[in-house]
Amino acid sequence: MKKLLPIIISVASIATAGAQVKKKPVKHAPVKKHTTAYHKKTTAHKAVAHKKVVTPPPLPDSLYFPNSDITLNTYDTSGLKSNIKQLLAVLESELGKPYIRGAIGPFAFDCSGLMKFGFSVIGMTLPRTAADMSSLGNIITPSDWSPGDLLFFAGRRSTKSKEKRIAHVGCVYKVDNGKVLMIHSSNQGVNIVDITNSEYYKKRFIAARRVIQVDSTNMVVPPQEGNESDY
Repeated sequence: MKKLLPIIISVASIATAGAQVKKKPVKHAPVKKHTTAYHKKTTAHKAVAHKKVVTPPPLPDSLYFPNSDITLNTYDTSGLKSNIKQLLAVLESELGKPYIRGAIGPFAFDCSGLMKFGFSVIGMTLPRTAADMSSLGNIITPSDWSPGDLLFFAGRRSTKSKEKRIAHVGCVYKVDNGKVLMIHSSNQGVNIVDITNSEYYKKRFIAARRVIQVDSTNMVVPPQEGNESDY
């Protein structure tokens, strides 16, 4: 028994010493804190990545820009009243300037901004939007179109719905032997386009209105009741 006692004490001492050994802590990888700046950066990236970019289709018609053969200097305007000549000259002077939505000049224009700018030079104040402009003047049929008349069109998207909404306006620039040229500001900038046989414009056409009185004054003709042209 006396021989076993030292052995028992030795084993107990080893067990006590082992219990006193501290376990080393396990190191974990640091957790990234999503700060406000980091969150904004990641959400902004996601927004850009999923944003659908829409490229407008090119117009199927011939476009005329400065130095073309379709200008006020190359066709007879003697039959036009001075205010209409002045209007067309102003619009023509803006040819080639870029289209920017909401722009009213002088460095860029959207469609209604160009019309508002041009008519203001001859003393007429038009509404800001194409839709509001469409309530002015008298509705006229294609056979009566003449330079200075406003042409109203639906947007590309609204042509797919039953109800067309006015989203574009241009001005008749020249009518010659059934050929109709329109000056306007489109995705290609301020340009003159031949709309005579254009399916692109025909399916979007809504109405034509004359806002300049025939009797030499520059006052806007008050709205009158009438049906839209079946062009």
